[in-house]
Amino acid sequence: MRLLSIASLGLHAATLIATLAIATPAQAQFGLFLGGRGGVDLTDEDWDLFRKALADALTPMEAGRRTEWNNPKTGVRGDVVVEKVHERDGAPCGDVQANFIRRTVQPYRLTFCKMANGRWAIAP
Repeated sequence: MRLLSIASLGLHAATLIATLAIATPAQAQFGLFLGGRGGVDLTDEDWDLFRKALADALTPMEAGRRTEWNNPKTGVRGDVVVEKVHERDGAPCGDVQANFIRRTVQPYRLTFCKMANGRWAIAP
């Protein structure tokens, strides 16, 4: 299973887009957002807040769990909802909807699985 670590979401957008160009459709969809083409540009602080909300939503992992984040400095906010919990190749996974909000809602649906090292990663 090819996974993209949550920690790697903090990389520069150009690097991510190049990496995601050969990735799965879900990763490619998220890559478009990372490059600012999803309608909302995020600062490093926005990404840090999003990653924390994502980790909080996934731990403990249960369907329906929702966390929110907000950056008053940039006016960007969002939420993360675990829609479904399942296993993939023996790893615990959660289907997640992440909403990024600034004037409009930019929704993204991705599957995150917990790697052997304990980190969450985007699953193909």
